[in-house]
Amino acid sequence: MSEEYVLTRDIIYDHSERMLNIRKYYPFFKVADTSFKQYRDGEFECLDMGYILMAVLRFFIEKNNFEEEYVTYEQYYDFMVEILHRDFGVRPDEDIEKELVLYIFDKIRNDGKPFVYEYFNPVDKKKQNVRVRLIDSRIENDTVYYSITSDAIEFYLDTKEVKDESNITMEQLLLGKLISSKNFRGGTQVVRRINNEVGRIIARKNEVLNILSHDVFKGVREYQDFNDNVVKWFDEEQKLFAKNKELIDQALRQGERENSFYSAMEEIYQLESELNRAITRHGKLLSECTDLQMKADELISKAKYGRLRTSFDFTDYMSRVMETDRTELLENIIMPMLGLNIRKRFDLVSIDDMLTYGPEKEEAGEKITDEEIKDYVYEDEKEDERIKWNYRIFTDVFFKLVKSKREIELTEFENAVSDTTGKDVLKNGDWYSYLVHLCQKKHYSVNDIISRTDTFLEEIIKEYLEESEERYMVYKNLVFNIQTTGQEIVSEGISERMNLIICAEEDSH
Repeated sequence: MSEEYVLTRDIIYDHSERMLNIRKYYPFFKVADTSFKQYRDGEFECLDMGYILMAVLRFFIEKNNFEEEYVTYEQYYDFMVEILHRDFGVRPDEDIEKELVLYIFDKIRNDGKPFVYEYFNPVDKKKQNVRVRLIDSRIENDTVYYSITSDAIEFYLDTKEVKDESNITMEQLLLGKLISSKNFRGGTQVVRRINNEVGRIIARKNEVLNILSHDVFKGVREYQDFNDNVVKWFDEEQKLFAKNKELIDQALRQGERENSFYSAMEEIYQLESELNRAITRHGKLLSECTDLQMKADELISKAKYGRLRTSFDFTDYMSRVMETDRTELLENIIMPMLGLNIRKRFDLVSIDDMLTYGPEKEEAGEKITDEEIKDYVYEDEKEDERIKWNYRIFTDVFFKLVKSKREIELTEFENAVSDTTGKDVLKNGDWYSYLVHLCQKKHYSVNDIISRTDTFLEEIIKEYLEESEERYMVYKNLVFNIQTTGQEIVSEGISERMNLIICAEEDSH
């Protein structure tokens, strides 16, 4: 009965935690599923979105964490062009190249929205949303700067180590991201992993010392490997400890100033306590490595002198015994083994150490409180609903217009939208973003959109058509092409001199 209870509890009460643990993998498979078969009629079908995503994440880690600078779109553009030329041999015209690089960036950023997937919560018996971002952005001095998120760093670290950096260094980079995003509970878990890594290195140091004591040649190789992978990163790790300690101090000062921040103060204090413990253990590790260096030098010196003494060769001795046929000489081999001292005793210093040794204080267990989790509506969810609603209106006007005329221009489209929603719509940012999305592709087929959506706008169009079977039957064979005249559309907005010509026809298939 108890085993059945444990099984049921593991399935039900651990499910949400497992879903949250795997959330960082979801964006990769979502982005990697992107196909270039329908983009520009499959001209760039050779591109692999999974490889491109991993390369971009590595680029952001290098810039944000190792070089400690934010990334501009121009820096990303130069890096992406290098990837296209070097790894895929793709060298399109400059205008097409700009469009392609922007298309890839929008896919990785999910058009600026978080990746969202649903899972069933068996405790509350309802579905819940998990939201993940790979790239964040901020505007400063009229320039957009981009940075990688902690979820993206954690995902990349789970796939493979970055360069030859130590695990402690990489975990501290992740810790800095979590503290900056005020995820103090997640930061505590990272610090505990750092403490575990320090304990593992101390155990590894003892193993190296043990190998040195009985096999100096193998021990020297292990000792050199230990130095290359542990000791050389001490300075970098100490700097990151100091930097993260300062971030926590800033969070504490902010918490004292803002009353709304007090709910997180307990988590900040717990994180500070864990980090102080990690700093202490890291200092102990430094002294342990210094002790290893001294003992290693001593053992290596003894081994050098030991090699100068005559050693006893059992094989050679047995050969001489057989040559002389004198079995009594075997006494020289056996007698030393019969006189071994097998009695064991404690050294007086060791007894003093045992009597004065005090056990470590036990860690206080984390208090788990059953708090009701409220459903929150995020600001970007409100923005998504508004954008979808406006795009739905524009799409309805657009399809009615292209169905009634073989060819329309931008001014006709503007007039039709103004008549439907009012002239103020032309001042709405959603109207301009709709046109930008519309011009991402030059050719549209309703049948293709229903079978596979390739852009954010096509998802809106698909929902619009599937709302009504009658509407779908009217537009299912519609095919139209987008032509731009005057200045081209760019990501920052639409030129006033730009014009669109939309040519529609019926697909005979």
